[in-house]
Amino acid sequence: MTKKTSVPLLTSVIFMLIACGGGSSETVPPEETVPPEETVPPEECESCSWNIDQWKLTLPVSKDDYYGTGGDSAAELIPADCSGKTRLSNDTNEPYFWVDDSDERMYFQVNLGDSGATTINSSYVRSELRELYHYQTQDPCSSSNQNWAINQQHQLSSSLRIEQYPQINGQDPKVIVGQIHAYQIKQALVKLQWDGPNKPIRAILNDSFAPNNDSCDSCQSFSVELGTVDAGTQWHYDIVANQQGLTITTEINNTTTARTLAWGEPVLAKDGKYYSLTEAWLEETYYFKAGIYPQIQPDEDYQNQIFEVSFDKITIQHQ
Repeated sequence: MTKKTSVPLLTSVIFMLIACGGGSSETVPPEETVPPEETVPPEECESCSWNIDQWKLTLPVSKDDYYGTGGDSAAELIPADCSGKTRLSNDTNEPYFWVDDSDERMYFQVNLGDSGATTINSSYVRSELRELYHYQTQDPCSSSNQNWAINQQHQLSSSLRIEQYPQINGQDPKVIVGQIHAYQIKQALVKLQWDGPNKPIRAILNDSFAPNNDSCDSCQSFSVELGTVDAGTQWHYDIVANQQGLTITTEINNTTTARTLAWGEPVLAKDGKYYSLTEAWLEETYYFKAGIYPQIQPDEDYQNQIFEVSFDKITIQHQ
């Protein structure tokens, strides 16, 4: 009789592991590291008649109130990922600025009853865009290199509508809706101001200026009149600067009114006097502004006295 030999269970398990390769040491590959998601810029509005990337926005509230830090000067939104700043885009939705997709209009609003915050050289609040001329090639987080010289033609064109305006006894509802401003100059070159439904729009100019944001006792401010437009009516303006001078135009209900001011040449102003723009303006650098810059100081007694203006076009040409 043949004797059967029993293999212990442990030995059988060892044989099985060897046969299956279980005795070999395999290296388990490490898990792949997933890189952090990149910030995706908001999509551009291809049908909008503006390019939000070439502007930054000044708000009528302080940095402390908006960001929780930064001081009591006006907060800004910039169309880039700047440290400590909220990115400006067509999706921005604030009480002071928003884009309505249904009618493709850009809205600016200021409540004069809010305490608000101002910028340097001003005692008024604003919800206003500031041009970033070199936004494609220079850092948009800084405005120091975002200005142009008058060595070619520069044009700001806007179509807009006054939606709401304050009605305060003894005060015209003055609001600036477009500007050319020189860099680090307190005196604006030209401001386009709506003075209410019953008065002509005015282009307000300074004949001269002082450098380094200084006050100027000898500078004279003057204005020329353009068309008259009621609230709720769509209208258009152009502000053009070149080496010959300035041309400011309004188009209201198919009526065009234009005023041209040549550098160094006298012009008859609203007050019946003659003024001229010094040719020294040609040596400075500039930027456009558009939006609303009310010329009424905020007061808690003006709660719900609101300026609201909508634009369906804000374009810039440099040629």
